[in-house]
Amino acid sequence: MLLDHHFYLAPLQGFTDFVYRRCHHQLIGSIDEFYIPYLAIGPGKKIRNSQLRDCLPENNIDMPVVPQILCANADELKLLASELQQMGYSKVNLNLGCPYPMATKRGRGTALLEDTPALKAVLDNLFSDFNFQVSVKFRSGMTDEQTILNQFELLQNYPFEKLIFHPRTAKQLYKGQANRKLFAQLVALSDKPLVYNGDISSKADIDEILQLVPSQRTWMIGRGILSDPLLIKQLKGETISEQEALQLKMQFHQQVLDAYRAWLQDDGHVLMKMKQFWSYFANSFPNPAKTYKPIKKASKLDRFLEVYPSIFQKSV
Repeated sequence: MLLDHHFYLAPLQGFTDFVYRRCHHQLIGSIDEFYIPYLAIGPGKKIRNSQLRDCLPENNIDMPVVPQILCANADELKLLASELQQMGYSKVNLNLGCPYPMATKRGRGTALLEDTPALKAVLDNLFSDFNFQVSVKFRSGMTDEQTILNQFELLQNYPFEKLIFHPRTAKQLYKGQANRKLFAQLVALSDKPLVYNGDISSKADIDEILQLVPSQRTWMIGRGILSDPLLIKQLKGETISEQEALQLKMQFHQQVLDAYRAWLQDDGHVLMKMKQFWSYFANSFPNPAKTYKPIKKASKLDRFLEVYPSIFQKSV
């Protein structure tokens, strides 16, 4: 059992929004901190309304949340950090791990990790001009794992609250397996514990990492929780029967659906969000591809509402 371990929900843009976080926290619990998907500067040097809405304190009441900043330079950092400061946040997370070209081509995410002068300017401003507890989430590099071995000393020069490492390069995106041996190598170089992130979907995955780093106690999980909302309960050794698990997943799905319908109102947007939800949630069922097929094919919300109940009924 992993009762003394801490688990954090990774920030996945478009998936772990405030609706998902709130429903999970209220119904299932077990997550120690929810990391809000990144806040970034958009067109016209403005932050997108959808990103601001996700960070609004009124949408995150009574939840342990940490907003994330995605920036390319100190100027962007100041704008974003000031916005979060005005909202009353005491913690922020710096994104040095986003692998997608839409971010890296702008010098953000993993690209910032490789730009030493820009990175140093961002960190100097973040720690000198603001009074946040700061955590940082980072990858191995754009294409070469040697990048993080070269840059890790720089990161350790700053008083981060948490260091969260996803041992993949940006080029890999989410393909192949995260390099757990590289994580162990970085732990040996670090003067403080690291949070492990990447490819955790079962107790066996954690056991493999514990063989490399027996002292590991902190974990960030994204896709594993989206695929199985009850994963952390299972990792912590809670006894849940198959029937109880199915019932809880049904309740969770209904709560998420109701919340999206109340918030979005437009049927097309609700359908889009529920298709995103099921693109991972289908992994909770014996044949994920077959499970997701009728959901994916639904062209109207009414059709979705007709097809999804049979998925739960077949699992009874």
